[in-house]
Amino acid sequence: RKLDDLHSPFVSKMWRVAVRAEPIPREVLAKVLAQTRSDIIEDEPLSHARMGLIKAYYIRRQRQERRKDMVTDLTPELNASNPNPAYQCGRLLAVLASLQRRALGDVGAGIVQRYYAAASCTPALVLGRLTRNSQFHLNKLDAGLAHWYEDRIADVWSNLAPGIPGTLGLEEQTLFALGYYQQLAALRKKKTDEKPEEEEDNE
Repeated sequence: RKLDDLHSPFVSKMWRVAVRAEPIPREVLAKVLAQTRSDIIEDEPLSHARMGLIKAYYIRRQRQERRKDMVTDLTPELNASNPNPAYQCGRLLAVLASLQRRALGDVGAGIVQRYYAAASCTPALVLGRLTRNSQFHLNKLDAGLAHWYEDRIADVWSNLAPGIPGTLGLEEQTLFALGYYQQLAALRKKKTDEKPEEEEDNE
């Protein structure tokens, strides 16, 4: 958003946070999450600045608490081994959505538009069913590409042991969004730079 569109108290608060190296308030995180969720569901381009603010929230909080785990796990690009279940759930939704697009093309209201809100709050109720249904999409792909997606799905599930969480709170929902965002970016980069084998064969 443009600076002129922001309320003065919000601008003042964020100025103090930046200048004094204070923790980013949870209410700011909630605003960022709400706008990010809206952009994802409406298929609008995601804001790099908002994603950066989410990462900054955790990095600053962990430094305040003198912990290094979150700082290490939150990387500029996809961290497939991030141990946070919410992050991995976001990754899984991004992979399943990409699979649907490859199998069916533009279907209007796809997996993300229909299920993102529920998956980011109650992933156990949604992601298992979407994974089972993904076999329908896999069956529509060439064997090589289907195998490539199966490997991606299996990779995420291997990081979700012992299972998908039932519910996610505010902070976990932002990590879900971050996992979705970074996995989506990685898939798009791979499509451009390292196309799956069967795509290259068809060129």
